[in-house]
Amino acid sequence: MEGKKRVSCILRESVWSTDRMYDYLVPENLSESSKPGMYVEVPFGKGNRPVPALIMSVSEEIESTYPLKDILRIIDPYPVLNEDQIALMDFIRFRYTCTYADVLKLLVPAAVSKYSEKTQQVAFLKDREKAEAALEEGKAGSLSAMYLLEALLEWEEIPVRELMQMLSISKSPIDTLRKKGWIDVEKRTVQQIEAKEDEKEVYRTEPHELTEKQKDALSAILQSKKREFLLYGVTGSGKTEIYLQAAQEVLHQGGSVLFLVPEISLTPQMIRWIKSRFSENVSVLHSRLTPSEKYEQWDSIRKNKTRIVVGARSAVFAPLYNLKLILVDEEQDTSYKSETHPRYHVRDIVRKRAALSGATVVLGSATPSIETFFSAKEGYSELLCLPERAFSRANLPDVSIVDMREELRAKNHSVISSALYNEMERALSRKEQILLFLNKRGYSGMILCRSCGETVLCDHCSVPLHLHKSKRVRDPLLVCHYCGKIHDYPQKCPSCESTLIGKVGLGTQQLEEMVRETFPEARVLRMDQDTTVKRGAHEDIIRTFRDRQADILIGTQMIAKGHDFPYVTVVGVISADLLLRVPNFRAQERGFQLLTQAAGRAGRGKLPGKVFFQAYQPKDDILLYAAQQNYEDFYENELEFRKRLNYPPFKAFGSVQVSHQKEEEANKQILDVRQRIFQILDSVKKTADYQVYDPAPAELFRLRDKYRFRLFIKANTKSELAALFRALQDFYFGKGLLLQMDIDPVF
Repeated sequence: MEGKKRVSCILRESVWSTDRMYDYLVPENLSESSKPGMYVEVPFGKGNRPVPALIMSVSEEIESTYPLKDILRIIDPYPVLNEDQIALMDFIRFRYTCTYADVLKLLVPAAVSKYSEKTQQVAFLKDREKAEAALEEGKAGSLSAMYLLEALLEWEEIPVRELMQMLSISKSPIDTLRKKGWIDVEKRTVQQIEAKEDEKEVYRTEPHELTEKQKDALSAILQSKKREFLLYGVTGSGKTEIYLQAAQEVLHQGGSVLFLVPEISLTPQMIRWIKSRFSENVSVLHSRLTPSEKYEQWDSIRKNKTRIVVGARSAVFAPLYNLKLILVDEEQDTSYKSETHPRYHVRDIVRKRAALSGATVVLGSATPSIETFFSAKEGYSELLCLPERAFSRANLPDVSIVDMREELRAKNHSVISSALYNEMERALSRKEQILLFLNKRGYSGMILCRSCGETVLCDHCSVPLHLHKSKRVRDPLLVCHYCGKIHDYPQKCPSCESTLIGKVGLGTQQLEEMVRETFPEARVLRMDQDTTVKRGAHEDIIRTFRDRQADILIGTQMIAKGHDFPYVTVVGVISADLLLRVPNFRAQERGFQLLTQAAGRAGRGKLPGKVFFQAYQPKDDILLYAAQQNYEDFYENELEFRKRLNYPPFKAFGSVQVSHQKEEEANKQILDVRQRIFQILDSVKKTADYQVYDPAPAELFRLRDKYRFRLFIKANTKSELAALFRALQDFYFGKGLLLQMDIDPVF
């Protein structure tokens, strides 16, 4: 036993019942290489089954009350986690009611133990003609299956793991199409699909001369004793230049920098700016990378070959060493909240990671979240203000609110108002560019029966179906935006059998069609979830528009924030009311943020910008605040509403949801959960510190054939909510209840 060490490990595939530390001894031949953060193989259970584990700590103390087994081997010669990541694990595990295995899946790519494989499961077309016919006739079955067939028609064969990552799909549509005989899967030696480069050549740029306000902000970030800053500046105020110059100083001092952006579509732009300024290698992490690409990027970071990481939400877990600066652009964006388990929020992870690593945090936004602005106002972070646009840019754009009721009275039945149409014509004649923002994808909003008033719903979800058109599909399709199932367009109403059915509402597909008809000479692009399915689609669309090879860009919220197109002089927000009529307490905040961000895309170069908010309720306060980019007044009004009703930032807010294939059973379960919550609170005498609301059907009541009920809870702190959720999970584990608990839910 002399010379051996003792290690505490967690199992990589732990479940709730095995979610704890296990102690092992280290054989002398593995002593030097057994360090915290290493993947090892250990014997586990009565049969000593070899399983992968992670070393959390190493001790010279080998005494134990029970016999200890030896670790079997080192799986990877390099640590998969660094010191601050290991320290972060317990925070995530407790805060988000998950296991160590759940946290490891966030922190370490699945490909770590598979990267040396020379063969992989590959999907390929078995019958090309049948695949083409299935698409043309709309018989693919689901949107995921349709995307899958389109990808294989283009690429011929794709590794299964890469295909799932590329299209953000599960294995289910692959298995379904395989059973139909249209595709097949087999093991093959494969060449990885090459990552798409956004820029063939990067032009070097020098730092801009800063305004006095920018200099003050940069000086504070680099010299203040504070460790968190809110960089609050109007759109086009030069926040990115401050990010770059702060990063430059940190890199010069030997530190590492993490840049976070909310949308994948913004990643290429940020990479271009960084590469133009720094000679350092830049690593990129986001969900559209294939497993092999993600592994290569992650491996470069953990081996300290990279000191700059750019990425979307998942990049917050990058294994950077000597992390000294974390920049979170558009910090208010809901994309920073994970909607899958563990349901973490980037802001909370960033703050904890910065505390562990000693990094400085800069949260940037023209429209900060209410919670973040409140934190700055209360002095928990330092508020840095940029009230004007920078670098000789024009003033903020001129914003007009168009009353679409007046357009109807004037016999204009187009979705484009006369004022917007005239300004678009002028912009096109001057070779300027236009953005049209509509936050609804597809061709139309729903199919409505004009006889009985019923909408055509999905067979598996309690939501209306949306009309879609595809170049490969002969007839229009009805698609569920939640389960992805495809339905045939009905010839009569499913409820009353009337033939008086038709499409209602507008989607980006139909808007694109209308714009092409109205401006036949204009070059039009569309950017939404449907046009960005394929690899590199985000980069292609943004590059084409940035290089002025297109005149009009139509899109959902993907185009509304962060992009810097200096030749965009006209922005039109179609159906602005859509952003404000959402039944949750954050609806006003999100509506204001999206409107303000969309307006901020205009006039960012030397040319002045004009913006049009088209609405049927033009006097709505949120429209007026956004038109003036008046965040402070909006904030004061919204804060008063939150305070009266005890919403964040005054209370922590959480939800508990159950789902079941039988509605009665789901209702019974949520009532049982509510009773159990009160029992837990009574046992610790904390009932008065919580507000537990009555259960109700979730807004999306039926999803993929399961009924969902939910209740909301308010508590003094997120830690108190987390403690309650963990007690619930302990009680219900192994009892067959599908329990979904969420802190700061996005709905």
